[in-house]
Amino acid sequence: MRTSKRIALFICTLSVLCTPLYAQTDMKTLGDSLFAYTGFSRLWSPNVRVKQMRINGNNVTIHTNATLHDYRWTPDNIADIKRKVSRWTLGHENGKVTIYSSNVDIETLITSCAKIKNQKSPITNSAGEADLADRQIVLYPSHGLYFNKDREEWIWQRATLWTTVEDLYSQEYVRLIREMLVNAGATVLSPRAGLDQQQLGASGMPQWTEGARYWLQSQKADSSIWNLYDGNEYKDDMKCRAMWVNSQECLPDLCLAFHTDGLDSENDSTIIGSLAIYTAKDDDGYTVLRDGRDREKTNRNLADWILTSVTEDLRQIAPEWTRRQLKEANYCESRVPVVPSIILELLSHKNMADMRYGLNPAFRFAAARAVYKGILRYFNGPQAVVQPLPVQELAIGTDGVLRWLPTTDSLESTAVPTYYMVYVQADNGEWNVQQVEKATQLQMDITPGVQYNYYVVAGNEGGLALPSPVISSYRSSEADSETVLIIDAFNDVYGPEWFADSTYAGIIPGTYACEDRFSCAYIGQQWNYTRKDMWVNDDNCGWGACYRDHAGQLTIGNTRDYAVQHGQVLKSLQRSYVSCTAGMLNYKSKITTALPIDRNHKLIDFICGRQRRPIDGATYGALAAYLDAGGRLLLSTDHYDAIDANWAKRYLHATYYAAKATRSGKVTTHRSPFTIRLMMEPNDVQLFTPAPQSIMPTQEAKRLASYEDMRCPAAVGYEHKTLVFGFPLEATQNFDANYRTALKWLLEE
Repeated sequence: MRTSKRIALFICTLSVLCTPLYAQTDMKTLGDSLFAYTGFSRLWSPNVRVKQMRINGNNVTIHTNATLHDYRWTPDNIADIKRKVSRWTLGHENGKVTIYSSNVDIETLITSCAKIKNQKSPITNSAGEADLADRQIVLYPSHGLYFNKDREEWIWQRATLWTTVEDLYSQEYVRLIREMLVNAGATVLSPRAGLDQQQLGASGMPQWTEGARYWLQSQKADSSIWNLYDGNEYKDDMKCRAMWVNSQECLPDLCLAFHTDGLDSENDSTIIGSLAIYTAKDDDGYTVLRDGRDREKTNRNLADWILTSVTEDLRQIAPEWTRRQLKEANYCESRVPVVPSIILELLSHKNMADMRYGLNPAFRFAAARAVYKGILRYFNGPQAVVQPLPVQELAIGTDGVLRWLPTTDSLESTAVPTYYMVYVQADNGEWNVQQVEKATQLQMDITPGVQYNYYVVAGNEGGLALPSPVISSYRSSEADSETVLIIDAFNDVYGPEWFADSTYAGIIPGTYACEDRFSCAYIGQQWNYTRKDMWVNDDNCGWGACYRDHAGQLTIGNTRDYAVQHGQVLKSLQRSYVSCTAGMLNYKSKITTALPIDRNHKLIDFICGRQRRPIDGATYGALAAYLDAGGRLLLSTDHYDAIDANWAKRYLHATYYAAKATRSGKVTTHRSPFTIRLMMEPNDVQLFTPAPQSIMPTQEAKRLASYEDMRCPAAVGYEHKTLVFGFPLEATQNFDANYRTALKWLLEE
């Protein structure tokens, strides 16, 4: 009898222990469901594996592998996943569910802000008491040239693909992030040379192309930081960045290593996307930072704030943008520093779908701003005030009043300007600054015979925006001088054009990005378009491989200061002028007075440059009214086909004729025995025009210039009232002489 009771008790206990456990197939189904919930891809993340599941009445406890550890958990989505698990396991949503990922309750993975007091930095900047004042931040781009002793030459650390290389491409983002952080009050330090350190390095290339090891060596940092691996300078460069962080007399508040990844997707539409990496233990196995905070929790918080900001903002541009993991992994840049540190892999530089966005300067600005906002919120929480977007529209009128418009940020309700810094330069002298509270105009003091240049910087509690375009004015000392109005309508930036078929794909030959002011990332044209060609090594990169002949040079794009360039020539001719951006032509509904365009303007100089975005209807209307009243207009662009065809025919007396109208870049004029030469390749001197267009005069107009090689029209004039070029004058060699000749023709009576 006693034996029977023992058997019965054993069976009863066994049933209690075993009945709650689901069968292995059910746990696999649950794991699949949890993985689908994360939105992760098996391209870069392991499946969720449910290792144990117990149900005791209304209580459900699940233990999984570490995959859920990589997900961003918030109070809302934790409540949501618990309801779903309850429904999947109990048949209703009211169960009490606990989920462990690698023995960690996911409740503990909810992200919080740093909530630590500022450490007064020994280095100060001029941004004042903005939201990141006194924060000291280490920010640096990833790789750079290094000396390979086996090959006895300097080589890039990553493959050269899609007209760039990670070693330089990451610099593009870092320079923007740095400027935003500094404008928010932070002190930003780097173990790599910045673009403002332009001297040649040991490689014979500019120092900003080289790895951190060589910059630290040149700055006489202790050799124990950069000479670590007995001549293996590749490994030296990897580790010295983190070693340098720990060597700072005043330890920084955080360290961000900015990288791009090298993964491939299976098709042209799949974006690899953004990944943040942090490390839970240092080299000695310690789990706390120097200040005593938990290393894993702190680093994971930092990673989440930045990755979330990046993903949310980039999905406004690319809704399909992929958020990858918050990945705990063992990399020296996230392992060695004794301060909060992460690696951000923004995108895949190998994947065409990523780089179709990544070569667009507007995308890079959005990504950089998102990183800045992630850092801001890591320190100050989700309600932190974000610095304003740059002012894009401004004007200086004949009344001497400088006017401007704030730029609305549709993503950030706090990014509203509360004051403006107005910068004024007289005759290429020093820039003087004046702060304006809330108002969006300022009466300027104008002295005849002096050229004035202006730009505006918006500001608020979060700091300063990046600068506006630069405009200009000049009042001749000659009493009878009539005024020219310069309208800068060139506000566009964009990436190169792409194509794809089943065999070949890539950047259309002869198309280039129109950079925002300048770029350091472009290294040469793509030469391998064959999809089946695989990567072999970094010198035989396969599909997407590009030349390297432009590496180490800056590429000039839309410098946003063309009113100054044109104005200098007008001043030399003693012609008074004022200027504005095109968006100011129709701001009457926003500010009390619209900018007048009337017969008082002897000429309108309408700068279109490489503008690809169409002109808006209000601008057409303002120009049409001016021309109908007898006005004169100069316009030059290599995107004449972006102008409304009917409007162009009626008011400019020229129609779009042909694309890629010259290869030689030589333009012969019909009235003078000289040749205009175009800059058609990326360069570090001035704007270039990769694809000038041919324009055909209407019956009443005249061809004034032709492309020498193609013998098709390059410039059209009508009765000394309109003069149109199929290329930007700003992309001509000897701009001053060419612009002066155009002005002379138009101003002839």
